[in-house]
Amino acid sequence: MDIKRELAEFMIKSNAIRFGLFKLSSGKESPYYIDLRILPSFPSYFKLVIDAFKTELNKLNTDYLCSIPTAGLVYTSALSYILAKPLIYVRKEPKMHGTNKLIEGYLKPGAEVTVIDDVITTGRSIVNAIEAVRANGGIVNNAIVLIDRLEGAKETLNRLGVNLIAIATIKEIAEILYNTDMIDEDTFTIIKEQVG
Repeated sequence: MDIKRELAEFMIKSNAIRFGLFKLSSGKESPYYIDLRILPSFPSYFKLVIDAFKTELNKLNTDYLCSIPTAGLVYTSALSYILAKPLIYVRKEPKMHGTNKLIEGYLKPGAEVTVIDDVITTGRSIVNAIEAVRANGGIVNNAIVLIDRLEGAKETLNRLGVNLIAIATIKEIAEILYNTDMIDEDTFTIIKEQVG
């Protein structure tokens, strides 16, 4: 079974995808919500996802892994350990005590950095990370996410010269769920209509 099918089944069986009216971190409202923060609580699925990220990372020339707290940090930490790559993460805002840093960890100027997160909608969080890394001397050409909600993030990142790699898109997940009778036609339509 492939990663997309495994991920789709996990999402519906674990309630990692829910339907209703939700406000996203981007500020947008959505008729569905993806909560992959629960995925590490299921070690077999977590391993599948880490392996999928690892496969994509092995295709790239990257020196550092950069996480978006908090959801992306658990994936990036595991990948940093497995691949023996340095890890940094970018805070949403500088901490108000100590060094007031926005980036946690050591970033060597000129290093190639790949940004990692679980889900992407508009791309705002990753854009903030890209800008922070670049402002501190890092080079960002790639970002990898588990799921792209297909709401404009790829185009946003492309304008910054960053390639977005998604393990799966919400359209692919929805098609698998619909074709295996895990969601009905109305739910399938709701997801398709949300896609940008």
